[in-house]
Amino acid sequence: MTVLIKTVNELKSKLSECNKPLGFIPTMGSLHDGHISLIKVAKDECKTLVLSNFVNKLQFGQGEDFEKYPRDIESDLKICEDNKVDIMFVPSHEEIYPNEEIEIVTLPVELTDILCGKTRKNHFQGVATVLHRLFNIVNADFVYFGEKDLQQLYVVRWLVANKSFSATVRSCPIIRESNGLACSTRNKYLTKDEKDTAANIYKALKLAKGNVRSGIFTPGKATLESLVFLSKIPKLKVEYFEAKSKNDLSPVSEKKVSGFYFLTAVHLSGIRLIDNIEV
Repeated sequence: MTVLIKTVNELKSKLSECNKPLGFIPTMGSLHDGHISLIKVAKDECKTLVLSNFVNKLQFGQGEDFEKYPRDIESDLKICEDNKVDIMFVPSHEEIYPNEEIEIVTLPVELTDILCGKTRKNHFQGVATVLHRLFNIVNADFVYFGEKDLQQLYVVRWLVANKSFSATVRSCPIIRESNGLACSTRNKYLTKDEKDTAANIYKALKLAKGNVRSGIFTPGKATLESLVFLSKIPKLKVEYFEAKSKNDLSPVSEKKVSGFYFLTAVHLSGIRLIDNIEV
């Protein structure tokens, strides 16, 4: 049975009794198949698994959906119990940021001023700040993240490498709905018809990958072809569609034929959706 814990002190006390290795999955709740895939990987590797459920205000910008972000603790707890998560940690804002004493984590601009960071100012700083706090609390051996939020994954790797955490970062493949749409909490905002429209995002990514692998198109030309494809779907508004190196998310040479990602952010009915594909 999953133990629901709400305070840092109670969590630390419980963890002192738990078997190692210890796994940790940080989430903002409203769990879906993508989260479940992380749980399954973690359960295979760890004796004890903690999943945190905390909607972090610091990573939401002005006018974003912090207030209406889906929250369903009862449903999340059932998912955790069904999948044998040992502890679900559901702290308040005050538990994570006591007395509003917040140690802000400053990230390198080459990670934050690209892709999603261009429009979501301070988002990744907020992500790194809450993870820094959570990692210190849990002190896990392994931490698990999905590859849909790819830029976030690179931030996590930087955080672990540069802030003296001993945890090993595990990345897990994107889980998709039956039509190819990447699983995301924000998919809950979409109607069935909107989800069908959003499925074109993955089609555009596959088109770009296929065009490069054909040997005819460069990454730049493949990007343009996919942008043309998406432009023919009026409800989709592209924020960016770019090719970035797998090593460090730096720009990709036009001679590159592998070892990179196509990444995109697209707006549909006011909902921001992100996705990527590896080449």
